[in-house]
Amino acid sequence: MAQPPEPKSDRIEQDILDEIAPPPKKGLSSFLLLAAFLLVLGWAFEGAKLRPGELFYGIPEIGITIGRMLPPDFTKVTDRGSYYFPENLSPAELLLPLPLSAEKGRIKDRWWDNTFPQTIVGATIETVQMALAGTFLALLVAFPVGFLAARNTTPHPLVYYGTRLVLNFLRTVPDLALGLVFVAAVGLGAFAGTLALFVHTTTVLGKLLSESVENIDEGVVEAIRATGASYGQVLTFAVLPQILPDLISFTLYRLETNIRAASVLGLIGAGGIGYLMNTSFRTFQYQEASAIVLVLIVLVMVVDYASYRLRQLVV
Repeated sequence: MAQPPEPKSDRIEQDILDEIAPPPKKGLSSFLLLAAFLLVLGWAFEGAKLRPGELFYGIPEIGITIGRMLPPDFTKVTDRGSYYFPENLSPAELLLPLPLSAEKGRIKDRWWDNTFPQTIVGATIETVQMALAGTFLALLVAFPVGFLAARNTTPHPLVYYGTRLVLNFLRTVPDLALGLVFVAAVGLGAFAGTLALFVHTTTVLGKLLSESVENIDEGVVEAIRATGASYGQVLTFAVLPQILPDLISFTLYRLETNIRAASVLGLIGAGGIGYLMNTSFRTFQYQEASAIVLVLIVLVMVVDYASYRLRQLVV
């Protein structure tokens, strides 16, 4: 007996459902992909030496180490004696730009350049200075590089591929490796750390900005170009307004990450609070080290909040 034809409305409804939520495709390929993924994941876990049992039995040691770090010792932050103030200079002469004799001027410069950066407060300020200087210098270089490394704004394909190659190469070099190179070149101190942050941040910002440029609305570019605008005018009036929010967000984000990176660079003598933190741990001054860690945490939180507020104002 012939089946009655399916109502047309039911067929239309089924076609719409199939388009919205097509049935899952099952087959041998999906199973092989899942099996390959699980194999790779297992290989990664094995290579990472994941041993939950060792972690479980090591938890008491974690508690012992944390116990040694408590309570934090802020003596080197609050004790006036830890700053080694020069006896023959008054606080006003040391802190204010007052006219001084040649001898007092040398003492003052020596304290600011050598003694104060070795204190927790001085090292913290130096860390912020390194992050600010490195990020600003990187922005100056990465801003034009971002246009050269974007397909839709590069003046020539050779420029595009050459810029991309340099960015990709330098971005693979870790901060610590760059810091060691610059320490060998200019010596220990904040200058080497600032150069390392500058180079690494330039490569990251350059890549991020180039990707932002490639995602702009080309219709605006064509409209500006149709008026006879030059290459520079197209970048200024069609491209820059579209990438400006990303430019600000990327720069503020890199500033936050550079605060943490600057503290790590201190471990190799490239300035910043990391040097003091490493020294405290190596000499088993755990309470002093925990105070430095807390200072660094507060610093990162303050910078994060300030960048959030600034982002709200300008983006």
